[in-house]
Amino acid sequence: MDFDKDTQKRILAAAQDRIEGRPPEEQDQRIFDIMDMHPELDEIWKLGELASYPQEVNGTVVNPFVHTVLHLIVDRQIETESPEYVSETYARLMDEGMDEHETLHAIILIYADLYFSNFRKGGSFSYLDYESRLRNIAADPSDEGDAA
Repeated sequence: MDFDKDTQKRILAAAQDRIEGRPPEEQDQRIFDIMDMHPELDEIWKLGELASYPQEVNGTVVNPFVHTVLHLIVDRQIETESPEYVSETYARLMDEGMDEHETLHAIILIYADLYFSNFRKGGSFSYLDYESRLRNIAADPSDEGDAA
């Protein structure tokens, strides 16, 4: 998945299918699942193309399109075990008692921070930084920075 017009169209079409009660096409099932994890965004998806712009939700500004793409990117990394340390981090955090959605968001937060900070600087994504930061997150924030 990329942050491009084709992905935007696909996600918005899936959102419309979901709103109208149509079952997802096979390749869109995960988009439906992500939308189900975020009922707070349901009203925004009804806005059509405007759902691709930042919106205030519960006092926080969120871009539903970007958030969904980030979920899809990290989901794919976990599913394909590429890079392997993403799926290892996911399994470790789940074993430490973090629930699935919290675990995904912890990884997404790191990926997004690195992606967008490098993008703004015109640089490339640092997989070394990604691995290092993932190895240092813990389900219990008081454990962050401890050696694993």
